[in-house]
Amino acid sequence: MKSIKYIPILLLLFLPISSSAQEISQEEIMHSGAYYYGSGTAINPKEAKAIALEELVGQISTYVVSDYQSKIIEADKDLTEKVTSVLKTYSMAKLKDLQSTIDELPDGRFKAFCYIKKSKVNQIFNLRRKLIQAIARRSRHYEERGNLSAALKLNYYALILMNSLPDEVVQVDSINYTLTIPEAINRILQGIRFKLVRNTSANQVRTITLKITYHDHPVSTLDFSFWDGQHLIEARAMDGMATVKLFGSATRMQSLKIKIKYDYYDERKEYAVINDLWDLVKKPLFKNNSRTIDLTTHSMQSSNRIAVLHVETKNFLSLNKFKVAPQVPDTIVEKIRAETNRLISLLKSAQLTEKDELFKDKPILRKKYSDYVRFNKPEPLPDTSTIYISPIKDGYELRRIPVLQKYPSIHKFVTQYLVLDFSPTGALQDLNVSINQDLYNHFMQVGQQGNDWPNRQEIIKFIERYRTDYLTRNIPDLDMMFADDALIIVGHRIQRRQLPDNFHYTRLNASQPEYELLRLTKKQYLSRLKQVFDRQEDIFLNFESFDIVRTNKPNYVYGVEMRQSYFSTTYADEGYLFLLFDFYYNNPTIYVRAWQPHPKSAAELVRTSNFKIHH
Repeated sequence: MKSIKYIPILLLLFLPISSSAQEISQEEIMHSGAYYYGSGTAINPKEAKAIALEELVGQISTYVVSDYQSKIIEADKDLTEKVTSVLKTYSMAKLKDLQSTIDELPDGRFKAFCYIKKSKVNQIFNLRRKLIQAIARRSRHYEERGNLSAALKLNYYALILMNSLPDEVVQVDSINYTLTIPEAINRILQGIRFKLVRNTSANQVRTITLKITYHDHPVSTLDFSFWDGQHLIEARAMDGMATVKLFGSATRMQSLKIKIKYDYYDERKEYAVINDLWDLVKKPLFKNNSRTIDLTTHSMQSSNRIAVLHVETKNFLSLNKFKVAPQVPDTIVEKIRAETNRLISLLKSAQLTEKDELFKDKPILRKKYSDYVRFNKPEPLPDTSTIYISPIKDGYELRRIPVLQKYPSIHKFVTQYLVLDFSPTGALQDLNVSINQDLYNHFMQVGQQGNDWPNRQEIIKFIERYRTDYLTRNIPDLDMMFADDALIIVGHRIQRRQLPDNFHYTRLNASQPEYELLRLTKKQYLSRLKQVFDRQEDIFLNFESFDIVRTNKPNYVYGVEMRQSYFSTTYADEGYLFLLFDFYYNNPTIYVRAWQPHPKSAAELVRTSNFKIHH
């Protein structure tokens, strides 16, 4: 009897199967040359069908193996076996024209026979071509927004998908993706410019600040690595700036060797099919991702500032490069500036005493600050961009304090920006790591056009707090975050309440989970997350982008849809998070937090359209 090692994938590959009376005999099918077919015998009819499908897939592999000759990684397995493995990654395919018969044999066993016309098999490949098209379009969107880390990653993943097709040329809707996707990667890599804007050395530490642009515009995000003499260190540029450090003997290096990241091996699980294909197909190599930065010039200062959020201002405090929205009183500005300078001084000194007035009578904020410093090792960076003070629902915010966060055990430097929240009287209330400025600008523009910026601003602030909970390993807050109760956001506090009966979840297709399964998955995820927090030296959470979707009816309900990934000393994971916000009441309420680890396809993701709310 044949092996059924791949039964789960095969059942997905060719479902649904139609069992119907044969119009032609099995002998005619087998000798016509127009069909792929397979047979299997087992005690259980499902097992017999799985064996038949295994044989059928093997026939397809044998047929297309020559077309895959240049696309499959050469390894110990023979080419036919590798092609079979690639074909089994087509779990999204639903071949409606596959037919089967099952007959009971005299000994009580069952014999299955499955067959499909060769002309229909191309449907499998068509679905993957459409996936390549969709990913390529998303990558172009990210490129236009300056989010080059996402653009490069998606383009590279599209190339891997193309190598899972037998086509010599992959073309969809008159676009030749075999040409356009490599051209896009080369275009992005060639258009990136690094400029040294600060290069100082003291106490066996060299600090290097780079301005990074794409076609003369600041990049929103870009991942790269550099060699420090012993290790390959990963770094992330944000809002056009990146800072890296060299230590000890590395401070004497004459140049900095940079490699722009495009392959994203660590995040391959974001797409299950990419993870399945990674060791099977050839992965393209791009050699124009290298840069060399001359370090022989010291103490350079840049007069060029990165263009950031443009807001109407009533005064400009040039000393600290503050821009202030007109609704903020001058007395509050002075209080906020003083509180901010004290916080920056604390970060520089990396010391916090019980007598410090900044956190007086604020034990929760004190612990959050301490955990942020402990786990992320932030270092304030020279102020190369404008800092903004703007009103929020319960006071004011100060956005864009640049810091360098360091994660030694995973060899990662990340340029980030802090956002501080202040009370109506100007007292420090909260500290979080902000989203990138391009994304913030985008949501502001959409909010101003849709006349709902306050709601979107509230959602942004919640997402920033949520991400900071990971970076500070705040299990109590995350425990509440993933609870099954409704959450009410009241200023800087979150309160639970019983989940109401006025919202309904509906599966949009058979791939989506039942709501009870979502709840179970969240509990399992949080349990594993607690273990990761306890055991890992370094943890970094990342999401390049997310979407805020407002429903039409009612128009005060929003869904937040985002993929996230986190990296730690010995473990990495990724998944999809969905949040449902309701702004019907005075204080926004979060009804749903749906976590889906390792989604296999876009069809199974829980989205805003799954939910209806009735007040």
